[in-house]
This record gives sequence, structure tokens and C-alpha cells, in this order.
Amino acid sequence: MIAVREHAASPRPLLRMLSATFGQARRTPRCPDTPRLDGRLALVTGATGGIGFEIARGLARRGAELILPCRNPARGEALLERLRADGAARARLVAMDLEDLDSVRAGARAIAPLCAGRRIELLVENAGIWPSRYARTRQGHEIAFGVNVLAHFALRQDLAAMGVLAPRARVVVLTGDIYILESSCSPDSTWSGRAGGMRAYCRSKLGNLWIAAELLRRQPQREVYVVHPGVVATNLGGKVGAFGERMKSLVMIPPELGAQMPLVCATQPGLENGAYYHNALGRMRLSPRDPASDARAAAALWGTCDALCR
Repeated sequence: MIAVREHAASPRPLLRMLSATFGQARRTPRCPDTPRLDGRLALVTGATGGIGFEIARGLARRGAELILPCRNPARGEALLERLRADGAARARLVAMDLEDLDSVRAGARAIAPLCAGRRIELLVENAGIWPSRYARTRQGHEIAFGVNVLAHFALRQDLAAMGVLAPRARVVVLTGDIYILESSCSPDSTWSGRAGGMRAYCRSKLGNLWIAAELLRRQPQREVYVVHPGVVATNLGGKVGAFGERMKSLVMIPPELGAQMPLVCATQPGLENGAYYHNALGRMRLSPRDPASDARAAAALWGTCDALCR
């Protein structure tokens, strides 16, 4: 078991982001190698690179058998090669494009036979995009919402309906503490420019927190944890140029370190069910003024997602 500090989260966005970024490398916990996960089925979205790959590798090193949704076959095969080189013998791909609900649904159906009568005990909802230009999913939803919120909602609901997701499965939802900049999340927002893409990402990350809260309220038998992995040096947000890359190296942490708090929430006992865990600040205590604390908005977003998935 790992000890995790608690932190009363400020509702002031600038103070929140500054306190989360500087010194985060030394404050990020390292996940213990135990307990082992031998024989347990885990599904990780967005595992072809960045934090997702490091989460998948960390679970495999602890003995988990992996199911990995993937849109690009070439990147999927490269992922398997990297995992096998690291000693992960039990990892399988499932074709799935999170920008298309039909593909998500087909992927969920393809997962069932891979389980061979067993159930997924660990679901890590990691995949996410920070769009650099306005776009919509195949079904016409704003793309950050469609990928980061709705696709994971549909996948989880379908797996549960088919009996593939264990009733007491542990669900780990990755967010970004930058959600504090927004107060709404919807499928049909419009925006333009880089600032608009950032705000769309923030709205979707707030949506992740709301859906996780409502999931636990509706299905209290599950273990549900929301995680801010850190301000991580990945390709999220697109190319930033030489100066931007230099700044990233100064203030951001590498993906392997960004995977540590998600791995803590995926593997460690004694965590508070339904809690929000931050890599640098620990267990976040949110004020009633925090947008993530809006239970009415959470219930409304769940209803919206449910209607869009019918």
C-alpha cells in the first residue's frame, strides 16, 4: 500500500495550475511493483504511445493480461513488439476508432470472445485528444467531447451490458486538472483557433470527472478513480516548435513518470473510492464551488451521453 497525501484544491485556476506544475517531478509518487496482477484482464485505451503505453507496460510488468483498442494497425503491431520486448506475452489488439461510435460498438463486440468467458477487472480510460483545429466525429459531435467523453462512455456501457466488464471492476479515468478553466461540457460546442481547442479539451476533462462521479453514484459496487497524471511531455496538443519543446522539457514530466499515479489508482489497495487523485498534490478535496462538484451537471451529462449512445 502507498501513502497518498491530501490537498484542499483551490478553485482559483491560476493558483491551481501553478501549484500543480512546478516541482511535480519530485512530488509524483512511484507506484510499487506489488500487488501482482497475474491472470487478471485489463483494458487500456490509447496505449500506442505516451502515458498510455507506460500504463500498459506497467500493468504487464505486474502480470496483467492486456486488451488494447487501437485504430492504426501499424502502430498497434509496433505497440505489441515493444511490449513483448519488455516481457509482456499476453497482450492483444482490438480494432477501434474512438472518433466513430459504430467502431467503438464493433470493437466492444470483438472484445467478448477474446475474454473467453472471463471478465475485464481493470478498465483504464486513458485515450484523449487536444484538438488543434475544429472537427466533428463520424456521428457529428465536437471531437474532443466525442473521443474523450462519449467514446469511453459507450465502450464502458457496452462492455457492462454484455457482461464482459466485471461488476466490481476497477475503472480508472484520466482527466486533466486544467478542467478548472471551464464550467460546462456538451457534444455540440463550436470553437476556432488554438485557444478554442484548449477550451474544448478542458470541457471534455471536466466531463470525465462528471461521468466518473455519476458512474459511482449509479453503480456503487464499482471502484472508480479519477486521475490527473501530471503535466506530461507528450504530443497532446500537436507540434509546438523548438522553443515550445524546450519549455516542455523544463516544466513537464516524461510519460513514464506521468503513468505513475494512474498505475497507483489501477493497482493499489486502500484508496478512497470515487476520489480524484493528482500526481503532485495527492487526494484532491474539491470545494463546493469547484465545477467538478456540480452533481446536477454530472447527472445531466450522463443522460446526454446515454441518449447519444442509443
